[in-house]
Amino acid sequence: MKLARWAAVVGAVLMLTGTASAQSFGSKYDWQSGNTYNWNRDSLGNTYVRGNNLNTGSQWTTTIQPNGDMRGLDSNFNSWNYNAQTGSYMNSNGHGCIGRGPARTCW
Repeated sequence: MKLARWAAVVGAVLMLTGTASAQSFGSKYDWQSGNTYNWNRDSLGNTYVRGNNLNTGSQWTTTIQPNGDMRGLDSNFNSWNYNAQTGSYMNSNGHGCIGRGPARTCW
C-alpha cells in the first residue's frame, strides 16, 4: 500500500475509533473511496477494524491499541505496525518511515 493511501486509511480508522468509543462495534461505508469499515472493541480497549472494497475486492485489517499503536495486514497481505510514540511505521514489504513532520524519513 502506498504511503498516501496508508495515511488515508489510518486517518479513517482513527476517525472510526473516536466514534466507536460509545459502542463496542459498528460499521461505516465511505462512498468517496468505496470502502466499508467494520469495527469492534474488546474489554481492554483494543479496536479491531476490518476493511474491504467491493469495487476492487481488496481487504485489510487493523488492530488499534489504547495507546495508539497499530498493526495489521494491508490489502496485499503485507503485515505492518505503527508505533504511536515514535511515529515509526514498518511494513513486511520493506517499506518504513521514522520520525514526524518535516523530519520524517521514509524508504
